[in-house]
Amino acid sequence: MSADDHQPTTPRHRADSPVDAPGHATGTRNGSRPEHATVGEPSAVGEPDPAADDAGAAPDSLADTDAEATRGVGAPEVAGVDAGVPGPGVAAPLFTAHLEEGLDATLREFAAVPTILVGLDFDGVLAPIVLDPRSSRMLPTSAAAIADLTGLAGVTVAVVSGREATDLVELADVPAGTAVVGSHGAQWGTVVAGPDGAGTLEASPVQLTADQAALRAELIRRTHEIADGVEGAWVQEKPAAAVLHTREAARDEAARLTRAALEGPATRAVQVIVGKEVVEMAVLEVTKGDALVRLREETGAGAVLYAGDDTTDEDAFAVLGEGDVSIKIGDGDSAAAYRVTDPEEFSAVLVRLVQLRQGTFDAFS
Repeated sequence: MSADDHQPTTPRHRADSPVDAPGHATGTRNGSRPEHATVGEPSAVGEPDPAADDAGAAPDSLADTDAEATRGVGAPEVAGVDAGVPGPGVAAPLFTAHLEEGLDATLREFAAVPTILVGLDFDGVLAPIVLDPRSSRMLPTSAAAIADLTGLAGVTVAVVSGREATDLVELADVPAGTAVVGSHGAQWGTVVAGPDGAGTLEASPVQLTADQAALRAELIRRTHEIADGVEGAWVQEKPAAAVLHTREAARDEAARLTRAALEGPATRAVQVIVGKEVVEMAVLEVTKGDALVRLREETGAGAVLYAGDDTTDEDAFAVLGEGDVSIKIGDGDSAAAYRVTDPEEFSAVLVRLVQLRQGTFDAFS
């Protein structure tokens, strides 16, 4: 769940969403109990080492991951050239030892499509949720996988977040070549390598009409009036919105500020998104679903994978169709076809996708 990807005042997920909240099982197909191997259980093609939970720390790079997969660290050797890759916290060299086999089969089909788009939310997907959203960072394994994916033919990677795009790039260490969609679809750009090697954002400015600009200024001014002087509360000024943050404020003060925002400036906003300790008031109505449709059109992708953890990601899941892949990270109802437990486990999905895509790379070069 992003610090800026919040539950809307009117939930956007479909009323007929088929999923049931998961139990402890990982990599399961939504709406059902897992039929395949899960963490710590024997897989259909091999057994993980009983000591895997103690010995299987997440690799710092894909090179380390591939090396472990080749050596078969912590598990018996498996015949065949595609033994899979270990996931964070699991030493078994089999992807299906901890994620459902159906997801692996789906990733195989997806990786074989000549032109693909990989859309990813940030907080709760690439980075663990933290108390202070300004301290969030992408997991090293996921960052390495994204860097590898952006270097492969026919692959576009896009980080689609509620965060302000420039802040996202600075905080997340997003690899060069990654497309960035910020503020739920209001901001568009691409990460390029700067003179010092660090990634910088090349983006088109958000275009507001005179009326929209005046409304944004009003929302920012009124939100500052609410938050000023309250310890732990602060206001984020986005290109098309004002955002009240109360996560670090005292609980009674946070509740009071939230009510004041909803009863005050939020009544003037075009779109209001309310999350845990956050109220975002925007002058544009945009969704991640709209962003994903545009990305598909611009890239000409034959298939799209999207992963998200929050209610706003349901808009993206809703526009996916046959041949696409939808993955929910964490608990909660969702229209996504698959789910994994947390960002650490999702990093294994990205590593697996890199491995599969590299195996079919020559066919598209």
